[in-house]
Amino acid sequence: MKIIETIEVLSNFGRATLSCKSIWRKEVVNVFVKVRNDKALWQVFIYLVTVIIFFVEKTFNLGGYNIYSKIDNLIPFVPIFVIPYFSWFLFIIGTGLIFLIKSKQDLRKTFLSVNLCMVIALLVYLIFPNYQSLRPETYASDIFSQWVKLLQIKDSSSEVCPSLHVAVCISLYTGITHSICFRDRSIMKFLALILTILIILSTVFIKQHSIVDVAFGLLLGVVVHLFVYKIYFNPTLFPNRVENWEISDNRSCPKVS
Repeated sequence: MKIIETIEVLSNFGRATLSCKSIWRKEVVNVFVKVRNDKALWQVFIYLVTVIIFFVEKTFNLGGYNIYSKIDNLIPFVPIFVIPYFSWFLFIIGTGLIFLIKSKQDLRKTFLSVNLCMVIALLVYLIFPNYQSLRPETYASDIFSQWVKLLQIKDSSSEVCPSLHVAVCISLYTGITHSICFRDRSIMKFLALILTILIILSTVFIKQHSIVDVAFGLLLGVVVHLFVYKIYFNPTLFPNRVENWEISDNRSCPKVS
């Protein structure tokens, strides 16, 4: 009897486990379908995929062309700029969360710009592998220098041109400046500009990038911005891609349902 009861318990446990797995699969599928049908969240999902591809590619794509300019020798190593360098991650998350709450259309536009920068840069890294050799050989003992040292131990010096720190910053900043939610928020737009400038400067001041990387990062960010806002979301060329509230005379920040 005990053996039979044990078998029944195990059988019931197995059925319960299969049932839980089935429910879990359905929930995963439902979430994916929801994200796929939401054009803004789909762009965020694509961004996460490109980040994974970036780190995978960075692991294998070492070496290539050494990116360097004589101007780099004139730029000092300023370790305190590691703070704005890392604030780049908060800039992405913060902008994404604000637009997720305030305006899905701005979220879609901004992360479409970011994704185009990511994809183009990844293709460049694959076709034109590159690296830089500007990093200091020794580091001071202060906390900022050690922070940079830890960063540069973990982060390889490959895949630097164009700079994604720069290109993505341009996408985030232009996303904020074009957002109707920030139309009357001149202080917020000014702070976003200051943060963008500091992040761009940080890439050369902590020797993560050459000035060449910055120049091509700026070019990439500007070209993508022009494509997304002047062509792809042009209400005259593609009216179906533009929300009605965006072309009305009395525009205001839409509420996210």
